[in-house]
Amino acid sequence: MLGKYLNENNIGRISLMNMVLVIVIITVAMILFIAKQTRNEYETERSQLVKNYIDSKKQVVNGELDRMFNMVDYYTGRNEEVLSDVVKNRVDKIVELTRFISETLNRQGKPQLLKYELAEYITKYSSNETPGNIYVIDSTGNVIYHPLFPRGTNLFNLKSPYGSYPIRSELEAVSEKGKFVDTTMQFEKDSSRFIQQTTYIRKIPGTDWYAGAAYSSSELKEVVKKQMMKRVETVRFDNYGHYFIINSDGTGIALPGNSKQEGKLLTDIGDSAGVKFYKELMSGSIKENNFYLFHSQNYTDWNKVSQVISSCRMMEQWGWLMCASVSIDDLTPIINERNAALNEKLSRNTRYSLILFIISATLAAGISWYFSRHVQLIFSKYKKDMENRNKDLEELNIELTNQLYTDHLTGLPNRNKLVSDLNNVKNPILILLNIDSFKKINETYGFIIGDFVLIDVGERIASFSTDVHMECYKFHGNEYVILADSDMDREELDRLLEKLSSHLDFTVKYDELEIEIDITLTAGVSAEKGNVFEKAGMAMRLAEKKKQPFIIYDSAIDMVDEYEKDIRWTKIVKRALNENNLVPFYQPIANSRTGKVEKFECLVRIIDNGEVITPFQFLDIIKKTKLYQHITKRVITKSFETFADNNFIFTINLSIEDIMDETTARFILDTLHASGIAERVVFELLESEGIESFAVVNDFIKELKKTGAMVAIDDFGSGYSNFVYLSELNVDIIKIDGSLIKNIDHDRQSQIIVETIIKFANQLNIRTVAEFVHSESVRRKVIDMGIDYIQGYHVGKPTASIKDYLN
Repeated sequence: MLGKYLNENNIGRISLMNMVLVIVIITVAMILFIAKQTRNEYETERSQLVKNYIDSKKQVVNGELDRMFNMVDYYTGRNEEVLSDVVKNRVDKIVELTRFISETLNRQGKPQLLKYELAEYITKYSSNETPGNIYVIDSTGNVIYHPLFPRGTNLFNLKSPYGSYPIRSELEAVSEKGKFVDTTMQFEKDSSRFIQQTTYIRKIPGTDWYAGAAYSSSELKEVVKKQMMKRVETVRFDNYGHYFIINSDGTGIALPGNSKQEGKLLTDIGDSAGVKFYKELMSGSIKENNFYLFHSQNYTDWNKVSQVISSCRMMEQWGWLMCASVSIDDLTPIINERNAALNEKLSRNTRYSLILFIISATLAAGISWYFSRHVQLIFSKYKKDMENRNKDLEELNIELTNQLYTDHLTGLPNRNKLVSDLNNVKNPILILLNIDSFKKINETYGFIIGDFVLIDVGERIASFSTDVHMECYKFHGNEYVILADSDMDREELDRLLEKLSSHLDFTVKYDELEIEIDITLTAGVSAEKGNVFEKAGMAMRLAEKKKQPFIIYDSAIDMVDEYEKDIRWTKIVKRALNENNLVPFYQPIANSRTGKVEKFECLVRIIDNGEVITPFQFLDIIKKTKLYQHITKRVITKSFETFADNNFIFTINLSIEDIMDETTARFILDTLHASGIAERVVFELLESEGIESFAVVNDFIKELKKTGAMVAIDDFGSGYSNFVYLSELNVDIIKIDGSLIKNIDHDRQSQIIVETIIKFANQLNIRTVAEFVHSESVRRKVIDMGIDYIQGYHVGKPTASIKDYLN
């Protein structure tokens, strides 16, 4: 039908129609482009607006927290002055009272009654006054009057639990004019409890007596606390901004707007989204110096619900979390105002585009008429080109689709295919399977048989038969995924998993070497929508830990899995550091031409109850803690000690965290300068790290090389292999990733990539090292290709001592 109209007579009209259509399309595209650009401009402006707004609110909160702590210092200083004046005035009154009583008794001829009369007056005088106690002692420490000790008691040798003598210290420090002394004193008679106090003591003229009065640190603290509580209740700032205070045990102390919650436990209180914000504020503020939390806050006293930003800081001496919140409810009106401006701009640009369309269409009509006689030839050629191009594109699309969605080893659909298929599943049941002890299979039988096992297990999983339609996928490493679209209940799912577990308990037979390997798999299952990968992964790790064939995810797994694991590994690493069980192991690196071991790579290990633990189990967890820098420093220190008295070159791995940490970077440079062996040290940096911090990494490498040390790029070829980045860093060595080396004896694609890396390295005079050399055939292949050094189990495993290599 279409061919009827595509003839020589109609081609001119079609050309004209096409030209007009093109103009329409271009105009529409221009309108869409303008709309998109305007939208992008708005989104950029909106993002910056939101960022600036949030930053300003954070600054307000942070400034108010600073102000709270400053007010504590201010109140403390001011009340110290007030209390000091009070106790000084009391002592001065006692001195004057003593002088008056003494003169009166002398006139009456009864000077011997001075002690008794003075004690009686002081008792009356001090009965209702605070702070502290009035006392009078003589120069040898005997009590004239004291509320806790009888007259005549000698306090000169009264000793506190801290080894100090309070009365002795006061008498030694006193002068005629009086002096303030910080001491510790018994809380009450015959009590073992002593309290910190500030004492003002003064000699009574004309006697060998001394009058004193004191206030305790706890009295000062209580006064300051009351003043801070009053400030929290009354002060407001920045659009419903306010302070609040939480005790370290999670109970509310001062909560403006929610006074009914004061004195109650707050950790289980959540907002409308289920966020337990008080609990998160307490946890986050303890971990981070500047922790901010966005949450919804219901103020029952004010009959108001607000979106707020909150932050807290710990007042260690009181055990209080001092907090501040500001509302962000006014953000939405600001955004709406900018959105209205966007719509007006978009409408104006659309009108301009329509005017341009009318002008363009008129010009197009004239140009189309002029070229109408030449369109037939152009059309024919274009049609032929399009047919050829479409054919090529179809073939390329098929090839790319297969590469994108298929695992090249097992032939199963891969992770990309799984992600795509999940979008079309209404009731996903995702079963994540892991081959038990696969690492041992690789180490025992080698990677060829390991790959055979992966293929055989994939076929076994794919052959699983059930009434529910399932798809099998190859996931990372030794992991597989089964995906079903079903709303089966828990009992049906349990039966299905038991049947699957039984089906996957089998033996892999490798006939060429007459090897039989018993295979079992552990499964984690998620039958909930949302984050199915993470949930199935949590369930699988818990199943591995509990030695169960499978576990179905439920919400209780989150805390059990991650929290316990982090705490356990943190304790193990901390114990290893304290007990000197965090040590380097040394893996030999041989010269590919001579076969002689010339270098060692220093690899961190933990010796825990006789077990050697590799960093793959704990390093990612420890990087989140302050222990990580101690691991790096320990490995560097012990490695320098090991190689100080021999001629071997040794390499140490550094992460971007090491380089970015100023203390660790300075420690490395100081160690190099002091060692005298910097020219035998190689620091390895991961290829995938440091790209975003290129300037910092480059500066650090320059400082390293000034000491004579060398720099290597580790795992090169595992990522995107940025050759420009590599050349600009001026490195000395490239360590080619094991994923390219392990099958290089028969994998042509790996050979091509490695040949490219070697050629590039040779042109820059960079040495190359092949990692993962696990067999003789791989060793011969990398030597033939011209790699300078070889490393792997075929050369030597990591060992705790290099003693066997010294001879």
